[in-house]
Amino acid sequence: MSEMNHERFEDLKDAYVLDALPEEERRDFEAYLAAHPERRAEIDELGAVAGLLAFSPHEEEPPPELRSRVMEIVESEAEPRGVSRRSAWASIADLFSVRSLALGAAVVFLIGLLSWNLLLRDQMQDLQVQVQEEQTQVQDLQAQVEDAQSQQTRTIKLVGTWEEQGVNAEVASLDKNQVILVAKNMPAVPEDKTCQIWVINDDVPQPSGLFQPEGNMTAAPVTNDIDKADTIAVTVEPAGGSEQPTSDIVLSAEL
Repeated sequence: MSEMNHERFEDLKDAYVLDALPEEERRDFEAYLAAHPERRAEIDELGAVAGLLAFSPHEEEPPPELRSRVMEIVESEAEPRGVSRRSAWASIADLFSVRSLALGAAVVFLIGLLSWNLLLRDQMQDLQVQVQEEQTQVQDLQAQVEDAQSQQTRTIKLVGTWEEQGVNAEVASLDKNQVILVAKNMPAVPEDKTCQIWVINDDVPQPSGLFQPEGNMTAAPVTNDIDKADTIAVTVEPAGGSEQPTSDIVLSAEL
């Protein structure tokens, strides 16, 4: 296999997610991924989309009741002439009645399968659109971070219990009107919780933005001015945020 590079990674990532790479290429791919952990998010997102294929409907066998009815019709037609039975016209009427019921049941069953298949396809398309929208949002935030890093006039490192666990967080002040909190390796929080930013002046905390941590890269705007503040801090609060902090500070910096 040729030496792994960006173009080769792009060519092989779909096959890797589908577990379709030969052993040697898979090892080279994973070695490249280990050396470039920033590409892991792409593989995780592709894996999420590929996982949706597991919801595709499987082929269904006809109901056993339908098969049984058809066999009864066949056996009744093969009955000996000497056996006592109703008039020919009555038998024909019964035959068509049973067949009509069986055909109707089969049609209803088929329509049900087709409707379920269409519903699943619509749901899959909706999920794919959501994934694409989230990818676009992440790209926009990353672009903001890159722009902040290229134009920033001031950065302040945040410390605390999360920093001790490997979180790398900074506040980037672009100008007097725009401040962004940028962090890497943020831990996940429960679904009913959110991270809240506080700008503190004279021990009075002001709610200054909410965000959900993203393990690879997190960027969130600070909604209050920090020029006259003493401290900027982050806590974990109930979903929707709080008027006052309800938990210990996990990240903070003196301004």
